[in-house]
Amino acid sequence: MKMPFLVIAATCLIAACNQPAQEPQVQTEEVIEEPENPGLKVAFIYGDTINAHYKFLLEAQKELEGETKIAEERIGRKMQRAERRAQELNEEARYMTQTQMQEAQLEMQNLQIELQQFEEKLAIELRTREMELQSEYTAKIDTFLNKFNADGTYDMILNYGRGGQVLWIKDKYDVTQEVLDGLNAEYEKELSEIQLEEEAAK
Repeated sequence: MKMPFLVIAATCLIAACNQPAQEPQVQTEEVIEEPENPGLKVAFIYGDTINAHYKFLLEAQKELEGETKIAEERIGRKMQRAERRAQELNEEARYMTQTQMQEAQLEMQNLQIELQQFEEKLAIELRTREMELQSEYTAKIDTFLNKFNADGTYDMILNYGRGGQVLWIKDKYDVTQEVLDGLNAEYEKELSEIQLEEEAAK
């Protein structure tokens, strides 16, 4: 026996009402979080420009040139004395005995060794001073760049020079002038403090 259509419809309606209500589905866009800065923050300086205009380095070069000139003059004077003595011994040689000749030759050899040792000593002193100044220069650069980048703006600061390892870089990353101005300001401040200390000590 077939159920009337209304009975079937009513049964379906009751079944539907007994099912828990489903919340309407709202379509939401998926939010993809992008990294704030996926790459390195890089800046660069022209090392040649720093070397040409950093006042500390210019003063260091003057100091080395002055010390080199003094060393050359000292060597020159010592060489002149050795040459005069050699000339005296040569002039006296014809009147010397065999023993005196041997002593004169030994004196000439000693003069040559003494001059060579003197030259080597001065060269070592100059190289040592040059290394000290280079170390001081490097320390000043490192100290200033740590202050310059204290807020962590950059992950890397390159020393850029044409023909070097870095072949090309955008000019907008150039911080040469900022670094140079800062280095010179720091150096002038150091000189002022030294001058004040010297005046206070008088």
